[in-house]
Amino acid sequence: MIHYSCDRCKRPIPVQESIRYVVKMEIEAAIGDCSNECPDADLDCLSEMDEILENMEDDLLDEDLSIVHQRRQYDLCPNCYREFIKNPVGREKLVPFGFSKN
Repeated sequence: MIHYSCDRCKRPIPVQESIRYVVKMEIEAAIGDCSNECPDADLDCLSEMDEILENMEDDLLDEDLSIVHQRRQYDLCPNCYREFIKNPVGREKLVPFGFSKN
């Protein structure tokens, strides 16, 4: 039997009793946006991308390709899902200043 646990709170998720939420993330490195700069966007941007990649250190690319592309998957229990959906990128909530009316 397969057992699931929440990747956020680490509690077991009973398959028969509750819903489990699967969050899939795909992360890709984006090297600039030359669509506005290049009149012939396809050819010019490809040559620009090739030049950028050639200038990057070869050992950096060989050492860790995860800087270019990553796929991740997380299981969340219903409580953690509700918290995640409120703030998916984990930003700190801004507290408004309480200025007096002086």
